[in-house]
Amino acid sequence: MTTSPSRREPSGVHDVLALLNDAECYARATLDERLAYLERRAQVLHWLVDVLGEECSRYLAQDAEDRALDARQRAEALAIHCGDPWPALPD
Repeated sequence: MTTSPSRREPSGVHDVLALLNDAECYARATLDERLAYLERRAQVLHWLVDVLGEECSRYLAQDAEDRALDARQRAEALAIHCGDPWPALPD
């Protein structure tokens, strides 16, 4: 998967294309990579809604953000249960 800082503000086509490219690798990714992907996806979707002014699509970006938060909470619970390190925090 593409390694780009997850908390960097998306800035253009590169971020959208990197996200689409990483979608192909999602099934083979580690749990940390999947979590980073979900968080980056939510960020890119919010950015797209802002740039395009399509507020009627904001629910899709919010749903992606909710899914990323849910995945982070599950990963943290699993880490506690297994005694593993917590998933990496976004930059």
